[in-house]
Amino acid sequence: MINLRLGNEFFAPPIFCSNLDQMGHIEVNSLPISNELKDLISKWDQDFQKTFNADYPPDSHFSSPELRDNHIEKGFNLAERLQIELGEGYNVEYKT
Repeated sequence: MINLRLGNEFFAPPIFCSNLDQMGHIEVNSLPISNELKDLISKWDQDFQKTFNADYPPDSHFSSPELRDNHIEKGFNLAERLQIELGEGYNVEYKT
C-alpha cells in the first residue's frame, strides 16, 4: 500500500508519500492519473502558492475566508478523485 497525502506547503509539491522506503514529496506528473487531474491538482497548488507574502511570510493567506474555504473544499474533492484514479494500491489522505 502506498500512502499519499494531498496538502499545501509553500515551495513544495502538493503530494507527499509517507512510506518509509519512499518518503518524500512526489511530483504530480509522476503519478499514474489522468492529465486532467494532474492539471487540476497543479492549478490548485498554484492558487495556494500565490498567497505567499515574501515581505512577511507569517501574513501569507487567502484574501478572504470564502476563498480559503473554497480552496479547502476543492482540495477535499481532489483527494477523493485522486483516490479513485489511483485505486486500491494507494491510500490518499487530505491535509488542510
